[in-house]
Amino acid sequence: AALINPAPERMSYLRKVWLNAYEKGIPGQLEYPDTTLPAALAQIASEFPNNHALVYLDYSWSYSELDKLVSQMANLLIGMGIKPGERIAIHLPNSPQFVIAYYGLLRAGAIAVPINPSSTGDDFEFILENSGSKILVTFSDILPNLKLDAAIGIKILVTHIQTPFAPNQDYQISPVPSVTRLERVLFDQSTINPGIMISPDAYANLQYTGGTTGRSKGAILSHRNLIANACQFKHWFKNSYNQGEGRFIGVIPLFHIYAMTTTMNAPIITASTILLQSKFDISELMHIIERYKPNLFMGVPAMYGAITLRQQHPDMSSIKACMSGSAPLPPAIQKNFEYLTGGKLAEGYGLSEASPIVCCNPIYGNVKNGSIGLPFPDTDVRIVDPQTGTDVKPGEVGELIVKGPQVMQGYWEQPEETALVLHNGWLHTGDLVWMDEEGYVYIADRLKDLIITGGEKIYPKEVEDLLYTHPAVKEAAVIGVPHPLRGEVPQAYIVVKDGHKPGERELRQFCAAHLTKYKVPHGFKFVDSLPRNSMGKILKRVLRQSA
Repeated sequence: AALINPAPERMSYLRKVWLNAYEKGIPGQLEYPDTTLPAALAQIASEFPNNHALVYLDYSWSYSELDKLVSQMANLLIGMGIKPGERIAIHLPNSPQFVIAYYGLLRAGAIAVPINPSSTGDDFEFILENSGSKILVTFSDILPNLKLDAAIGIKILVTHIQTPFAPNQDYQISPVPSVTRLERVLFDQSTINPGIMISPDAYANLQYTGGTTGRSKGAILSHRNLIANACQFKHWFKNSYNQGEGRFIGVIPLFHIYAMTTTMNAPIITASTILLQSKFDISELMHIIERYKPNLFMGVPAMYGAITLRQQHPDMSSIKACMSGSAPLPPAIQKNFEYLTGGKLAEGYGLSEASPIVCCNPIYGNVKNGSIGLPFPDTDVRIVDPQTGTDVKPGEVGELIVKGPQVMQGYWEQPEETALVLHNGWLHTGDLVWMDEEGYVYIADRLKDLIITGGEKIYPKEVEDLLYTHPAVKEAAVIGVPHPLRGEVPQAYIVVKDGHKPGERELRQFCAAHLTKYKVPHGFKFVDSLPRNSMGKILKRVLRQSA
């Protein structure tokens, strides 16, 4: 394929100090194939036809088989009347069907709309309606619970994920006329690529993400955006595995952009094997590790923490490189996981609007605990004063803004929201960060999570990081709560480790010994668990609502 430069307005590399901290052999600039995701899959299938692409429930599919199934899915959708540019919603847990549906609809020229498979209510309906999805691909377990008031006229393909994906499976589905069982119609389709012409600049994905005004917004990601971020990831991990030799644990949910890039698209463009797991079940995960010896694991802190707390483990030395995302990685979890596996666990950072990865610590280079790492190749970052937009000095906290080939095209049918975050190609993330002299970036907090008490700023992450060092604290979250004199004050929510019973006085004294007085939480609430989304990110808005 022809090679292009997708970022013609690259900033001067003379001031990109982070390039000097890159791991040996990692380039600061890349060339990107002028292609689409389904075309990249076809290319890999021709070069590595017999490589295992997917493993699920101890069944496997080669790249040749996967590519044919993707063409069958594309031909099925075309036969159902789908035109290029129309949207198709994927409402599935991790499974071969997710990968087949995703790449199949892209091969038909459609746009993917991934939806959390546990979503059934108003949020689910809103995404269907806002995206204008013509077809919904869902699964039999959830179908009876779906709220489909906004889906009148939508066609539904339903599949069963508890058994290997094969024709003529015998299971019951809803008798609703608009519902068709995927297994009964897919395998009769032609395996020949339909040959739909798709531009790399065409929209590929509407990634719905939380909004500043309440409703979620569909971040528009083109094929070029997604290919760029997968290539950036591939080069960042180039010292960890070779083309055709990756074996990725596929447990983080693929509907989330973090998993979509690191656990589906990047493995596929490197002819790697994806070891799919429909949900995080630690016993099942141990079985996968013991049997298939994965060497790469992209996860979230809660997963790594659960593994380190487990009493018995199989030999985990096959795991060489891991990324942690979606939430801050406590240093204790990182240290324990690396000790357990002998591999490297690097914290990264991203957001849906950037496909998603912006920064990551070097895998085998200089890792700085507490940092989200260095900007990816071809990714420029600035740290600016949120009020004035001027660059702050090194070491000072400001809003992170990002420019690069992975940055979205805008929000679906929401020009006002787009204008709030995209300015001259710069994406305003809403995250407060600072950068050290070597170019490593550190999260201070979310702009919306900042606590201002009596005019003083408190970054909840600073308090949380301290609380995690207390031997009795398993999880911690700090929010601001209203105060009649100071405006707001910090309050901590604590999950304690088994066998420990720290009191509020003990934790307050612990914080007072390490923090400036105004940063010490005014209250400590002990809870059994913290509210989290499907990726393990703590939902502070839920805590605020209950405060």
